[in-house]
Amino acid sequence: MGLDIEQDEGFQRREWVWQRSGTVLLVLIVMAALAGLLGTGPLSWTERDSADGVVTVAFDRVTHHEADDSMTLAFGPEAVSGGTVTVELTGAWPGGVDVQGISPEPTEQRIAAGGLVLEFAVEDTDHLEVTVGFRPQEYGMLRGEVTVAGRSVSFSQFVLP
Repeated sequence: MGLDIEQDEGFQRREWVWQRSGTVLLVLIVMAALAGLLGTGPLSWTERDSADGVVTVAFDRVTHHEADDSMTLAFGPEAVSGGTVTVELTGAWPGGVDVQGISPEPTEQRIAAGGLVLEFAVEDTDHLEVTVGFRPQEYGMLRGEVTVAGRSVSFSQFVLP
């Protein structure tokens, strides 16, 4: 004599499909995080440069709201004019972040239409590298453009909570 237990095999199959789908989704999220698509990792850091290499921007593709982050701007000798390098940061990026510090410090810093203008006195005309420390203040995609000596480099960062 056996137990008479009702079974709903259709429901059980659907439940197994949902369980497998959830497991696959969790594995994909963990792999994306390890790769750097959700924060720091091998795929998170990238560089953009102008066609002639005068301007290079190195930054994280993904950053987090109110988290300390930095961006590196590098300029070749063609960027120097009269012993100074004038950098324009435009787009949504300058308005969407709180700049915490710039190293080396610019000799002049001013707000311009659509962004920020930084001037640096240059002694070594071969290469200038500037680090901009910032904290994102907005969520979503922040697009920006760095312009020096008529050469521009566009970049974008995605800000997560």
